[in-house]
Amino acid sequence: MINNTRQFSSKTILGWLFLLITGIVIIWLMTRWVGMNTAQEIRETARERLSLYQGTLVGALEKYRYLPFVLSENEDIKQLLTTSQNDPYFSDTVSRSLAATNNKAESNVLFVMNSKGNTLASSNWRDERSFVGHNYSFRPYFKDAMEGKEGRFFAMGTVSGIPGFFMSHPVYGKSGVIGVVIVKVNLAPLQRQWRDGGETVFISDENSIVFLSSRDDWLYKALKPISPERMSHIQAVKQYGNSGLELLDFKSKNFVGEIVTEIDKKRYLETTWEIDNQNWKLHYLFPIDLIKERQGTTTTIGSVILITILVAALFVRERRQKHISTRRALEAEKIQIINQQLEVEIDERRRTEKELRSAQDGLVQAGKLAALGQMSAAIAHEINQPISAMRTFIASARLLLQRGRIEELDSSLQNVSSLTERMGSITGQLKTFARKAPVKLEPVEIKKPISRAISLVQPLLDEENVELIADLPKTLLYVEGDEIRLEQVFVNLLRNAIDAMEKTEKKRLEVRAEQQGSTLTISVSDNGTGLDSTIIDQLYDPFFTTKTNSEGLGLGLSITYGIVKDLKGSIEASNHSSGGAEFLITFPSSE
Repeated sequence: MINNTRQFSSKTILGWLFLLITGIVIIWLMTRWVGMNTAQEIRETARERLSLYQGTLVGALEKYRYLPFVLSENEDIKQLLTTSQNDPYFSDTVSRSLAATNNKAESNVLFVMNSKGNTLASSNWRDERSFVGHNYSFRPYFKDAMEGKEGRFFAMGTVSGIPGFFMSHPVYGKSGVIGVVIVKVNLAPLQRQWRDGGETVFISDENSIVFLSSRDDWLYKALKPISPERMSHIQAVKQYGNSGLELLDFKSKNFVGEIVTEIDKKRYLETTWEIDNQNWKLHYLFPIDLIKERQGTTTTIGSVILITILVAALFVRERRQKHISTRRALEAEKIQIINQQLEVEIDERRRTEKELRSAQDGLVQAGKLAALGQMSAAIAHEINQPISAMRTFIASARLLLQRGRIEELDSSLQNVSSLTERMGSITGQLKTFARKAPVKLEPVEIKKPISRAISLVQPLLDEENVELIADLPKTLLYVEGDEIRLEQVFVNLLRNAIDAMEKTEKKRLEVRAEQQGSTLTISVSDNGTGLDSTIIDQLYDPFFTTKTNSEGLGLGLSITYGIVKDLKGSIEASNHSSGGAEFLITFPSSE
């Protein structure tokens, strides 16, 4: 009772642990799924927002793209670049026209440079930080325009210190490109819109430097280290003035199966968008607080549900325990009644045991009589073969006497004498076999018992017109055994094979022996009717036979099986692939 209680308690504890662990795993999986699903929603929203930000940015830039082209066709600008470069009055006239156009277009600055990069006219010609007289030949937008292309370049102003986006267009004269018209667009209003929108957005250039951002403290900082070659180029074109281009505290980490970005120890879900024709990348950062909030809510709800389930399970278990206690009290009364009935049954069983002992003694005596009958039948079966052979030899001796061939009688009489000795050996071995007494074992050359067995059944082979194929190796192969008992095995198998081919027209019997490693294998096969698969397991049972005549006692294979097992061998019956039955005997070889 104590063991059952302990076992019950152990199973109960394991059950509660399993329920608790399963609940925790389900809550963890649900929390992770909610996190991944929320991240996917944020990604979709981020892509929509990025598309809007890109449209706003491209629209702000494309708004002024036409200006350099239109001004490059202005005749006054062309005259300034050809014949009036040294005329201050004409330069002021063009600057005044550029200022009017700049105010109308609401751009930042419009200016004109000659082929050497010197600024001849500018919309800010009256300002203290006027571009007039300054050389900007080092800027990429000037070099691109002089090569006949439209120039585009974001940089910090070397004079004004104000960052802006520069777009340029070549001015063509009779001799080719004679100068460049440039418009500078101030993107500060766009940055203010981003900042006022409350979202975290920034743009990085091809060197991963942040140059537009809703966070001012991230401006002109690099997302990754800049190679010395690229740093030299940036300084050569004075793109970011005297900015140190420090490395932003930018890291990537894994969160709910997503790669999140950590900047200044705050983590964001980052989505990027490539801006066409600019080698710029637009970054949209969404704090992961929403993901954590939803995960926390999921964890809380899951925990409440799990606790509710555990409390309900405890309540159900308590009710069940009360029911079990009540039932056990009722069972205790029944057990008392059953104990009284058991005492009566015990007395009856004691009387039954005495009767069973008496019946058991009778069964033992019956078993002894059955064993005695089995030995008698075995003697009749085993001696019948040498007696038949003796009849044949005696008939042959009579025939020799009638013909006066006295000198040949000795061979027949020796065979008869050998058969009588064998009969004596058989009866002695049957006695030993019946008593399960140990037999003296010695190395036996396997071809001897096989040859003698073939010699014994040879008259029967001739009578039944059986073709015998004996494939025996020329080398000497030994097994640990008894020659007479081995001969009995092979005689029984050969006789069974001959009987099995009774209805076969062309009868063929094969005996083969070969050594395979440390074992010796002997096979006896025929081309008879074969074995029924339903009786193979019964072949070695005493008195089991498939013969319909009175000659079959059903002991041959039983005795054969016993001899093979006594000699530490094995025997296996099967149907041959080409038809007929095959018996395969395996012995450990003896050197």
